[in-house]
Amino acid sequence: MASIRCILARVAVTPDEVRGQLDRLLASAAFAGSARLSRFLRYVVERTLAGEGDRLKEYAVGVDVFDRDEAYDPRLDSLVRVEAGRLRTKLSEYYAAAGTADPVIIRMPRGSYAPVFEPRASAPPIAPEGAVPGARLSTGMAGRRRLVVAAAAAAAFLGAGLAAWRLGAGPRGQGAGRPVVIAVLPFAHYSSSPADETLAARLTDGVTSELARTGALGVVSHTSALQFTGVHKPMREIARALGADVVLEATLLMEGDRVRIQARLVDAALGRKFWVEDFVGSAAEARELQQRIAASVVSAVRKPRRR
Repeated sequence: MASIRCILARVAVTPDEVRGQLDRLLASAAFAGSARLSRFLRYVVERTLAGEGDRLKEYAVGVDVFDRDEAYDPRLDSLVRVEAGRLRTKLSEYYAAAGTADPVIIRMPRGSYAPVFEPRASAPPIAPEGAVPGARLSTGMAGRRRLVVAAAAAAAFLGAGLAAWRLGAGPRGQGAGRPVVIAVLPFAHYSSSPADETLAARLTDGVTSELARTGALGVVSHTSALQFTGVHKPMREIARALGADVVLEATLLMEGDRVRIQARLVDAALGRKFWVEDFVGSAAEARELQQRIAASVVSAVRKPRRR
């Protein structure tokens, strides 16, 4: 009881106000189609209001929210981390759109599963997931001048980079003095099975990590790519938003106890697929499957091809 009074004194909102805001969030379009994220959010909010925020560890969330058994090992199964990234993104998107006038802000800081509750008047601006922590917009005439100058410099830099790319760098990064940047979009799956959804998320996260581990390519963060889950936009537009030269998209299909992944690479500048390959394995061999996909992707990106 003492701990909850401490929480409320710090955030200056009551449990009823927090629960009212939770109901608004869960009834919104952002959460209406995601029962799993809704369950995740309700769980961490209620546990925190009960004074148990310090007990919200990855293992507890995996067992209580995602029905993992006692053998669950967070070091081998990244589901909770993946879903926490999705939840942070959903919250940011909600408060940037439908929730701009809501009186209470619920957010989950990076590195923690315990949410923070803040009254709108005292809460800092909601930054998009992946934004630099502590960054603030300048105000006044001097601030606007700095923003204009910064924007012009950024435009010049991007223009020079694009020119270099077109003069011969290509998606292989040769001649541009930098590695190719790849974005791994969330793997699609044509199933309503929670197990398939979990496997798709696990493989997406795993392939992203394996690509980063090779050091051969620049890799867009998994959290940034998650914002395009189920989004139907031109691939050039998605790549531009993520700052990627190449985009990896894939589809997961379960065939009995076997999993088939069809992976595709898209040249962002041309908006054209240049590589397609199938990978077959079992869910128990997920790590090996991730490594095979990552190795093949690196080889395909580096391979010279006609423009």
